[in-house]
Amino acid sequence: MKGQLERFRKKQRRQTVNSYPNGMEAYARTLKHLVEASGNGSVPSAAKEKLVPRLKANEVYGVICPDNKDYYRTVMIKTVPLTGGFQTFISNPVYGTVPDHMQIADSAQVFKQMRDMNSSMSLTSMEAFPHKGVTNSTYRAGDAGIHGTGVSDLHQRQQKRGLL
Repeated sequence: MKGQLERFRKKQRRQTVNSYPNGMEAYARTLKHLVEASGNGSVPSAAKEKLVPRLKANEVYGVICPDNKDYYRTVMIKTVPLTGGFQTFISNPVYGTVPDHMQIADSAQVFKQMRDMNSSMSLTSMEAFPHKGVTNSTYRAGDAGIHGTGVSDLHQRQQKRGLL
């Protein structure tokens, strides 16, 4: 048992020398492979497009309506002090262009951030005119009533009986 530790240490030193013959040479080889992989040695930027910053609380942003570019809505995220949560305030559509002092945000960005923050929000669309009105396709075939008016047969029967 005597000398066993010394023999083990010698064996470890030999293995280390054999596995790493020259540390600087391995480093130079690795560096050469990296330069060859990147082309001319320059590091390209990760993304060419502009980064999208997160919306800040208590700041007003303008969101251009996707269905009509002449309209925009204003969006503000407010902190609720009692719960520590967030609430989103979205204005009615405004005709015109977004004022210069107001930053423009994308509607997808607003909805994504609201989902991430578990914010309360009442709207599901940033369109200027989300309600397109009643169309013939809204009613089933049996409920068509007078064609083109959108009045159902049930509604006509109720009018005849004096219920409406």
